[in-house]
Amino acid sequence: MLKFDTPLNAQVQQFWHWWTQELVSLVPSGVQKLFGGGAEYLILVRDENGIALSHIKGSQETALTHLPLDESGNDLRQTYLRDHPRLAELQPILRLTEVQGLRKQIKLPMAAEENLQQVVSFELDRITPFKSDQVYFKTVIVDRLKATRQIVVDLILTPRTKLDALLDEITASGWQPQQAYLTGESKPGAYDLLPDKFKPPKSRVPGILNSILALTIFTLAGVAIALPIWSARAEAARLQAEVKKTTKVAQEVESMREESEKLLHQARFLQDKKRQEPLLVDALEELSRVIPDGTWLNGLQYANHKAIIQGQSPSASSLIQGIEASKFFRNVSFVSPVTKDNSNGLERFQIAGDVVNGRFSESPQ
Repeated sequence: MLKFDTPLNAQVQQFWHWWTQELVSLVPSGVQKLFGGGAEYLILVRDENGIALSHIKGSQETALTHLPLDESGNDLRQTYLRDHPRLAELQPILRLTEVQGLRKQIKLPMAAEENLQQVVSFELDRITPFKSDQVYFKTVIVDRLKATRQIVVDLILTPRTKLDALLDEITASGWQPQQAYLTGESKPGAYDLLPDKFKPPKSRVPGILNSILALTIFTLAGVAIALPIWSARAEAARLQAEVKKTTKVAQEVESMREESEKLLHQARFLQDKKRQEPLLVDALEELSRVIPDGTWLNGLQYANHKAIIQGQSPSASSLIQGIEASKFFRNVSFVSPVTKDNSNGLERFQIAGDVVNGRFSESPQ
């Protein structure tokens, strides 16, 4: 849970420490040793008679042996580690006794947490008998007091002259401590008082493996990011190809449709033309049918779908009714007045009418 009264970087550090500890607990011991980890340590304690060795595994500590620091101490160390090869693989850690270091609990404002080491360095001569350049020191936050907005800090220190002399003596006998801490409640690895000049060169294997792991993670992350993009681009390219193919087919269909409409239009034009254009042969045949016996035609003119007939008939008015009833003629009427021929008693007429295509006429026959 996010705590708003605690600096964010401190919460991140706490989470990181907890998370790494949980991960380490799941890693096989052989792999932990490869990375310099594991919860097993070979503890060195300098006392009046030499170096006392003990073995820490988890929360259990077992006393091992005691080796002198004289000329025979180095040979005895080699012999002991040769007889106990498993101990030779462990990290040797120097544990300072109460007379070799000092632990003090202090309270500081919460704001000091962000630069705790630097703040304590400035206040060291006020809260201890030493100045910052006289000691090696570390700080560990043990509690946060929300009511007073303070942090409770364990200050662990040891005089530089004392620790330097102690490390010179131990390294001269063949030991190479990788950490140093003060006896008490803290476990190895919680902090480290060992000066940089005494720290052994770190193995490049963890760094190389971490770099390879980081590269692998970044590569997988890049693949995870790029793969959907690549898949989307491939799908887009496929869809574009499908669209182009569909567009081509649609264009072909549209072209065929236009061609079909053109042909249909031409066919309809011819059909309409056939329906609209009258046939003169049909008109002449119809005239011969509807004109009664006794009627004579003297002339016939045809132009622009219009026919004019001239002749003589016993009854010119009945002649118009017969022609008007035909489906081949429309708008039939006299062009000029009807006159009577005294020589034969017939009526002279001149009749005009529109000629239509009677084959497709809707008028009744």
